[in-house]
Amino acid sequence: MVPAASIRHGQGGTIMIDVHTAEQLLDFGARIGHGPRAREQLAGAVAVHNILRKHRVAYLADEVGMGKTYVALGALALFRHYQPDFRVLVIAPRENIQKKWIKELTNFARHNVRYPDLRVVSIDHRPARPMKACDSLMEFVREVSVDPRRDFFLRLSSFSLSLGSTVESWYRLRDDLRKELPWLPDKFFDLRKKSEFKTRVAQAICCAMPEFDLVIVDEGHNLKHGLKSTASRNIVIAHAFGHPYGNDCQCVLGNYGPRAKRVLFLSATPLEESYLHIWNQLDVFGHGTVFEDLRRDDIPEVEKKRLVAEFLIRRVTTVTVAGTELTKNQYRREWRRGGLHSHDDPIRVEDDRQRLVVALVQKKVAELLGSEKFNRSFQIGMLASFESFLETARVKSETDEQENVFDDLEQTEDLSEREGIDVHDVNRITRDYRNRFGREMPHPKMDAVVEGLSRSWVTGTKSLLFVRRVASVKELKRKLDERYDDWLIRSLRERLPEGVYERFDRLVEHYRAEKKTVLDESSDDIAQPEDQDMDDDGTMKDRGGTDTFFAWFFRGDGPPGVISGANIQRRFIQRGTAYATFFEDNHTMALLGARPGSVLNALADVMGVDPSTAREEVRHCAAKYLSQARRLAGADRMEAAQAAAMEILKDLHGEIGEYAGIIWHERYKSSQKKPHASEAPDVSEWLERPTFFTELRQPDWALLREKIWPEPAAGTWREHFREQELRAQLLASAARLGHAFIDMYALTIQRIGSLDHKTLETASEENESLDLKRIQEYLDLLDRQRRISPLEREWGAFDELAAIGVNYDLIRDVNLHEISSGPLVEVPRKVQLLFRRQVVAGVTGSTKDRKTVVQQFRMPGYPLVLITTDMLQEGEDLHTFCSSVHHYGISWTPSSMEQRIGRIDRVRSQTDRRLSVLSEMPGGEDLLQVYFPYLEDTVEILQVQRVLERMNTFLRLMHEDLTIHQRDERHIDVVRELIQGRRIPEVIREPLKSAFPIPLWALKGSRTRLAVGKEDIDRTLKRFHALIDGHYDGIDIKWEPSTGNGILLGTVRLATGRGQPFALLLRSEGEFLVIRCISPVGLVDPERTMEQISESVATRRVRLGALMGRDEKSYDLTVEDDVMLRDARYDTARVTMLIRRVTEQADILEDTHLPGEDRGMKVFSEDLGQEGNHDNE
Repeated sequence: MVPAASIRHGQGGTIMIDVHTAEQLLDFGARIGHGPRAREQLAGAVAVHNILRKHRVAYLADEVGMGKTYVALGALALFRHYQPDFRVLVIAPRENIQKKWIKELTNFARHNVRYPDLRVVSIDHRPARPMKACDSLMEFVREVSVDPRRDFFLRLSSFSLSLGSTVESWYRLRDDLRKELPWLPDKFFDLRKKSEFKTRVAQAICCAMPEFDLVIVDEGHNLKHGLKSTASRNIVIAHAFGHPYGNDCQCVLGNYGPRAKRVLFLSATPLEESYLHIWNQLDVFGHGTVFEDLRRDDIPEVEKKRLVAEFLIRRVTTVTVAGTELTKNQYRREWRRGGLHSHDDPIRVEDDRQRLVVALVQKKVAELLGSEKFNRSFQIGMLASFESFLETARVKSETDEQENVFDDLEQTEDLSEREGIDVHDVNRITRDYRNRFGREMPHPKMDAVVEGLSRSWVTGTKSLLFVRRVASVKELKRKLDERYDDWLIRSLRERLPEGVYERFDRLVEHYRAEKKTVLDESSDDIAQPEDQDMDDDGTMKDRGGTDTFFAWFFRGDGPPGVISGANIQRRFIQRGTAYATFFEDNHTMALLGARPGSVLNALADVMGVDPSTAREEVRHCAAKYLSQARRLAGADRMEAAQAAAMEILKDLHGEIGEYAGIIWHERYKSSQKKPHASEAPDVSEWLERPTFFTELRQPDWALLREKIWPEPAAGTWREHFREQELRAQLLASAARLGHAFIDMYALTIQRIGSLDHKTLETASEENESLDLKRIQEYLDLLDRQRRISPLEREWGAFDELAAIGVNYDLIRDVNLHEISSGPLVEVPRKVQLLFRRQVVAGVTGSTKDRKTVVQQFRMPGYPLVLITTDMLQEGEDLHTFCSSVHHYGISWTPSSMEQRIGRIDRVRSQTDRRLSVLSEMPGGEDLLQVYFPYLEDTVEILQVQRVLERMNTFLRLMHEDLTIHQRDERHIDVVRELIQGRRIPEVIREPLKSAFPIPLWALKGSRTRLAVGKEDIDRTLKRFHALIDGHYDGIDIKWEPSTGNGILLGTVRLATGRGQPFALLLRSEGEFLVIRCISPVGLVDPERTMEQISESVATRRVRLGALMGRDEKSYDLTVEDDVMLRDARYDTARVTMLIRRVTEQADILEDTHLPGEDRGMKVFSEDLGQEGNHDNE
């Protein structure tokens, strides 16, 4: 290894580096392009690193969506590159963000570190340090005692230490802690008072953990209340990290003290109106002393600002449009007057009945606020009537264990406000209205929002709605579902042949009756989609539902006896139907450049045989890809024909053989059956079968293909093929499961002319010409839509598929990270989950499939509207296809409002992509839309104008202006506000300029050599591959030609005369090289025989690798071991002993469990060669 060269030092002898040095290691443009944003992130990483070196605390407060996580990871990488044993702990707000950190660190190691330096990134491009996410503090205590050399990821919520209501739960926690820390004395725990007990638990945890070189606190603003008596979670954190005021326990525990050497806070919203909020956050970790002036009232604001600028960085996000940089207040369009249709116009209540309802409710609210209890004030966001009337009819008791009325992170502790102070009065009005008029009372604001969103399915635009009340999610979804039904039923009827109208109308009546029955029986007041389970073929079975006509008619089983959308959809998925191969790909046809009717001849030509011989070879080879079933489905025959052709072609020399080998290994190798058919039928006709993708390749459809299935970017042929397949699976799933399928269904009924189930084509009627006709019809439809401007037609199949085609890289990065690197055979099943969706989705604290809903919203198409409480306010990326956010239920804090908008205002957002290609300044519709819907003649306007004022104050504070003091009041004094009059604050329109840019000193440092340079790694690889030329005393090795990718293959000739193949993989452990040896035993079915295998090795030290899962390999049991290399002079000797003990044990196992077999490298080489790609995944 190469030691760090001379360096510049800051305060305390700390290492300072500059941008040039960091750029030699880090590449922030690898995924987002090498533009201004990548340069900003690199500068941010350097500055954060140097600020932490100097002050031991840094605050990265870049505006939302600028990539703070990656900047933090860059700073971490710079520390660890020079200090390999650098300990890191990340505290994330919630589980979803905790998992996201682990994913992003993995991505960062693979893409953004230029080479494996063996400190940040291991030789196989994974993080050099293992990662551990802990679900609780107790798990953290256990894991950190087992191996503290890992990177740990905790949740902020874990520090709340929920103890329950009984003393028994306290005893359990104490006893669990003492199991891990048996030296804790009995007298240490005070079980008389909950707060004191929590403090003691936190102090004990402090003594159990090592000092971390860096603690990263994501969304640090959650700690802004500091160590107030009511902030019990923050107090637990303070004691867990050894805050000085916990020194009273020093005499008992001895080693209590600071555990966070450095702290990096991340938040786009670090404060509200006062710098005290920042000091509070520093103080939680005991780092507030140096910056004590931030909490003093006698220090001028200018001086506080200067002090904060020493450690806090905030860059302004910009979008360059037609050569002009726009800051967020300029590329956002805020609807501050409350309207939804015409900018800066309020919601108009035209209906007399609605006006009377509003007046009546406002009268009741005014009477309530005038009571002695509330004294003409209310907490912002806690009046239920602002959001809905209907759901207030069901008031939960204090003992009810259902979810809260409000789903808010900083909710009031007052029970009446938690419920909604106007719930009971509005409940009475609602019941009276329902009894008198026989229907639900209208809510003008909700109805206006629903009306405004009801064109989503016409335009394909997505919207994100934030509400405060949990019940609002359900009610808004139900109303939007009803509007969607009206559109879908009308749209379908217009496109279907006139002869099916009567049958279709009866189906609609059937649906409405069934939905009413479900609603009447549902305690949730809306029809929920039913659960999903697995089909026989391993795909997800969709049960549909009655929430929308789409769910009832196009998903699940569908209505019986008719050609429903669900019926046709199943025919695309089930193997034995007429449509089963529509969205497959004929790889043989594509590889040989042939057309239907000439593929077998083209295959025979490259094989150098006549067609009849080629047909027979395909038939013979296809047997291993067919099951022993008596009746074989058409899709299975096509799979076998393609697999057989690829297996034959891969043994040819030249490009065709090379490409066929890649296709076979990536796509068809795992299609082999166990047991397989002894003899196959003639499957050569399936080589001639046209599919959607074979036809899309033809020149006639070149412009269409360019939009929906473009050629993959440059790369290896394997990468090219995998991307092509992933793109194809996304298109196929969208076309048969998403909004696009409506067009496919209408096209089918137009061709058939009937809804009678008996008229649908069957598999027995299949032939190439019928296949081709259906494909041509669908391609014609897509191409017609392509040629017509979206402004002149409704959103259709082409638009959904084109959005996937154009934005594939973005979709892969946000949704397909795990899928894109896994076996292709798994892709269809996993991708389908992204498209089995509701038109309108809702998320609350009790939503179990929140992750799936978020992933689906990141795709084009359904869900078009996502309604959520504050559960998705932080940490989620919802920006890929959404440019509209509605603050339906307003939040009190500017930070919360900004966090909400930040879900869709991010790097590579839809708005960013749209604006960056404009050649002239954007119009209003091009901007990111931010709605604040409210009724101007109601009390609600008072809370809206207060929040908007605070949002402007926040902007001024974080940019070039001084702080404007306002009281941190959550309550609205109605009388005072009315006296001051209506004053909707105007949007700040001048360009924003950060008040906290990167200080110049933070980017300066000596231009040093890196601790480990690229040339050092090249020498390491050379050292590894030189093992082939070594002398291996006592063993006879036949080496395979080296591929130069960190893996060596060879075969040992043992004393018994048997041969045992093995692979050597280059790995690293910290700074040291590790050689892993893997030797395959064979196929022994370890799931069934593990007990016998374990018995056979009970007396020997053997490390086994058992392969479980669906991916078919040439072996499922291996013997493995590692050796660490230090002095290069002894490499061969150490590797000799490694190879000997691994291969000898593998051969013994093979002889024991597979008697008579002695399979060689030819059998295993392909799978052994892939071990480097899958090791430890």
